[in-house]
Amino acid sequence: MQLSQTIPKPLDPLRLLWVHRFLIRQLVERELTFKFKRSRGGLLWLVLQPLLLLAGYTLVFGVILKSRWGSTGTGSSAEFALIMFAGLIFFNFFSAVVSVAPGLIVHNKPYVQKMVFPLEVLSWSTLLSALINGFVSLLIWVVFSVAIRGYVPFSLAWLPLIVIPFAMFALGCCWFLAAAGVFHPDIEHLIPMLMLMLMLLSPLFFPVTAIPEHLRFLFDFNPLAYVLEQARQVMIYGSAPDFGILAAGWVVGLLFAWLGLVSFVRNRDGFADAV
Repeated sequence: MQLSQTIPKPLDPLRLLWVHRFLIRQLVERELTFKFKRSRGGLLWLVLQPLLLLAGYTLVFGVILKSRWGSTGTGSSAEFALIMFAGLIFFNFFSAVVSVAPGLIVHNKPYVQKMVFPLEVLSWSTLLSALINGFVSLLIWVVFSVAIRGYVPFSLAWLPLIVIPFAMFALGCCWFLAAAGVFHPDIEHLIPMLMLMLMLLSPLFFPVTAIPEHLRFLFDFNPLAYVLEQARQVMIYGSAPDFGILAAGWVVGLLFAWLGLVSFVRNRDGFADAV
């Protein structure tokens, strides 16, 4: 399925995944294998990386800085790490997709020269690779939750309804940035700084309620803030998500995926000359 230069249909982002599922699976397998090809640990690093990250944040914020969640300062250092790591799963997933996106086409130049190769699937393989890493981190979080609290809330079953639209939003951003990065190479250097700003303006290390009232408007324009808050509702507090916010998230996620694909397809003819 090679999309024409006409405007893609709203369901084309999902249709691409189905039609090219075998090719995408091969690309994901190649990406994960190549990433750890020269390491002795191999795919074991998929587990070790988030595990070491969790241990590092627990040591720094929980033990050394003795940080506690919220204004009351209650809870243990392990509970703080559990809450923080829940948010980091989503931020690291989004960062993994967006950080790679600007150089996605440039770094896969041989595929650009093949007219029959569906370049759109590169964003899907990037997204799914990041999702696999995120899923491994989630499993580690589940084990950590059982070790600290003795249980995992049943509300965790709501998590896919939060993850799927967020993944579609990230996919749309990936298509946008992949196309833009071909013609504007500086974007590849700008994204790391923007991701750092996004991390600082996201409720990763503190709840939204800890932010002064007159500054909360900064978080109203941060889509990641809503995702983190809803994820913690189901992962930490054991309650259902806000279905109003959830519905808006689905609309925004699917819309961004479609618009990102439209941008990518409309600019694809110029990729070969630009790279």
